[in-house]
Amino acid sequence: MPTTLCLDLGTAHTGIAISYEGILAEPLATIFESKLDKLIGKLIPYIAKINPETIVIGVPDHGPLVKYANDFKAELEKIFSGDIVFFSEDLSSRSAKTILKDTGKTLARRKIAEHQTAAAIILQEFLDS
Repeated sequence: MPTTLCLDLGTAHTGIAISYEGILAEPLATIFESKLDKLIGKLIPYIAKINPETIVIGVPDHGPLVKYANDFKAELEKIFSGDIVFFSEDLSSRSAKTILKDTGKTLARRKIAEHQTAAAIILQEFLDS
């Protein structure tokens, strides 16, 4: 089965989730970076190691992150030849916060896991659609 990466883009943090078999999404990592070129640089090792067939980018329906996502996709296309798909991600961060709060983790641990959990939620919704 094809491997899929999902990115929950943010202006300071980007969550990464993965699905190895196309059925179940799992959180992978969070990249702490605000500059687009440096974010791409920090993403390259994940792409090289995992060699995904598809990268899903969570994009809100409106707001400043829409332009950021389009700029990010244009840069990503320069280094990744697979499919790059936008998928609606409204409320994924709120859902991630709720899920993590219910786990009983400390606030510091929840903050670290928030974006990668949001990416997993986006990816799971993409896989289920």
